[in-house]
Amino acid sequence: MRTLTPAQAAHVAQVHPECRVEMAEYLSAGTDVVIGRQNDCGSDVPAYAIAVAARQDFWIDCCDTPEEAKALARSLGLTVVA
Repeated sequence: MRTLTPAQAAHVAQVHPECRVEMAEYLSAGTDVVIGRQNDCGSDVPAYAIAVAARQDFWIDCCDTPEEAKALARSLGLTVVA
């Protein structure tokens, strides 16, 4: 695993402790992600999930708009795929 960027390390620090190792692995690998509308969570969670493309049950984060989600994913070194 390569060293995390400051933005990636800050993101890992804010997720649930049980997800940190896996999150760090995905971020350090620059994994492919998809952006999609989520309806699994309540209204207190933003509508657009950034999910690992190969395992869409693992979310990197959620944002209010697809544009925000794409920008966040790219800032974390991830590749947004269709």
